[in-house]
Amino acid sequence: EVSVRLVGSAAFKAVGTSDPRPAGSIPVHLRQSPRKIGVRMFLRVCAVMFAFICIAPADVAQADAARPGNMESIVESVTPASQGVKFDIVGADAFVRVRATRGHEVIVNGYDNEPFVKIDRNGAVWLNGWSTTVALSKTRYGTADIADTPPHVDDEIPTWKKFGTGGSYAWHDHRVHWMSPTTPPTLNESGLVQHWSIPANIDGTQVAVSGSLYLRSSPGSWWWLLAVPAFVGALVCSARLRRSVIAACALNIAIIGAFARWGLPPGTRPTPTLFVLGLAGLVIANVAVIMRRQREVTDALVASAAIAVIVAVVLGRAMVVNRFAPGIGDVWWVRASFPAVAGFALAVTATAVRSLVAPTTNR
Repeated sequence: EVSVRLVGSAAFKAVGTSDPRPAGSIPVHLRQSPRKIGVRMFLRVCAVMFAFICIAPADVAQADAARPGNMESIVESVTPASQGVKFDIVGADAFVRVRATRGHEVIVNGYDNEPFVKIDRNGAVWLNGWSTTVALSKTRYGTADIADTPPHVDDEIPTWKKFGTGGSYAWHDHRVHWMSPTTPPTLNESGLVQHWSIPANIDGTQVAVSGSLYLRSSPGSWWWLLAVPAFVGALVCSARLRRSVIAACALNIAIIGAFARWGLPPGTRPTPTLFVLGLAGLVIANVAVIMRRQREVTDALVASAAIAVIVAVVLGRAMVVNRFAPGIGDVWWVRASFPAVAGFALAVTATAVRSLVAPTTNR
């Protein structure tokens, strides 16, 4: 730290006062120590991350986006079959999606067998204005208020309102998933919970979309044990290697976040929280590599990148203990990644913080 003493008018200008003071009594700091800069930088990042974790949802998902879970719904048949219209499940059991190619018209019936959604031959998507299914299917558990749904005079005459284009529509169909956050009972050893059916009309022909809902076994919490070898490995590796590996950890989080969001169709996606945190950690870690000659600043940057990774793991922890991850499915490397990067990031944070606060004589 470098400081000088100013006297006379220069000293008065430095402190913004004209009051006389003894010569040499006013210190003017020209530069802060690198260690103080590093500590302050790290503390600010910690404050931002703490605020982020307080306001972000624990499962990385918006209120009605696809979420991690152990339930799987499967479309088993469309009878009679149609070559131009496809039904599938998005997000394991969260959404039913219908897609129609141009030249085909499909109308899906709602919970009261009323016309609910229509895709016309030009690919335009229409919703029936008086169908309560429209409101109820916007939320996972049908908690929407249907009081504002316009009354209808004739059940046979839908009030079609254009919703969009593209020949595709996805919605929370409560016939295909379990309508409670509690674990459902199963009917057999395969995990069958229920069979379901959705009536529809394709090009003037009545069809039935049928399928089944299954409860799959949970992958368990033992995956978190992978954090232990990663923690130990981070402690024994060199500082240079830690900088590179923490960048790889952040990249891994960003990739998982990208798949979890953009692996789903619009309207069903979770927030891009994981992707943003992973990308932020990756950028910070690479800046640390560039500034590796400035030890204190580098330590602060590495610790900040590790904190971003840890926050991402906390927010995405449901992907470890549930079989299906949104937009990704049942993939073992996702469950292994979170504990591994968490263990490594914790060790990197501890090492960098210890280096920041250690006395200069020990450095």
